[in-house]
Amino acid sequence: MLRPKHTLVMVTFALVSCSSPVAPASTPTHGAVTLHLYATTATIPLLNDLTSQYAETHPNVSFETTTGSFQTVLNEFSKGKEGYLFSSHLPDDSSLLAWPIGQDGIALITHPKNPIDGLTSEQLRSVYLGHVARWSEIGGNDTPVTIISREDGSSTRAEFEKLLLGERLTTQSAQIAPSSAAMMSSVSALTGSIGYVSMSYVNSSVKAIAVDGILPTPATVYDNTYPLRSNLYIVGMTEPQNVYRDFVGWIQGPDGQRIVGLRYAPLPTPLHSGT
Repeated sequence: MLRPKHTLVMVTFALVSCSSPVAPASTPTHGAVTLHLYATTATIPLLNDLTSQYAETHPNVSFETTTGSFQTVLNEFSKGKEGYLFSSHLPDDSSLLAWPIGQDGIALITHPKNPIDGLTSEQLRSVYLGHVARWSEIGGNDTPVTIISREDGSSTRAEFEKLLLGERLTTQSAQIAPSSAAMMSSVSALTGSIGYVSMSYVNSSVKAIAVDGILPTPATVYDNTYPLRSNLYIVGMTEPQNVYRDFVGWIQGPDGQRIVGLRYAPLPTPLHSGT
């Protein structure tokens, strides 16, 4: 897991290069401005929390937001669209610039009536590779397992498969949920189902499954005990300037990190005190 002490990271495979932290622009007074922001569905709660709080203290700033899969937003960027993306995933070969803003946990979820409370990583791997047909094979009731996955192009699916399956892919028999909200709806409606979402989405309509004995919470992600962790980034084609720079610097500062920590885990070290 990355432990960023600096702000700007260029991600290419496992290599990370850093530059100085993002500080607010030297002339932070602006007229009325609109920031264009994108979010993968896993980061919609984060986008909403941060923009609503920022707007309260920066009344001159408004936001135009668009949500969609990671691949959909990349297609928008390729058309020269202005703005920055909230994402929990970066492809290994990406040339995008990324600024770390927090940490997320991918929660495995099932129906609240499922008696299974926890599974090992190996059991989950077997499930998503299609090797487990009935819950009784992994300690549950003798009922079929309904596997639900996110769609191709989903940032959550990309991170989930990288962390749990390695080079292998989710079984083709899995049902597809086209968004985090759709995943929650599907799992809450099917008693034999299993799915996954950002931990920010977990509520009483589903049950989070402990992985290797650990439940996904901001605390277990922050202390590195929960195994399915990913970084949260603001991603763009160029380094942010002016009001965008102010916004990113605020997110990485104490006020922004407090908001991040409401649903996710904050950064492991204060970036503004980095070397």
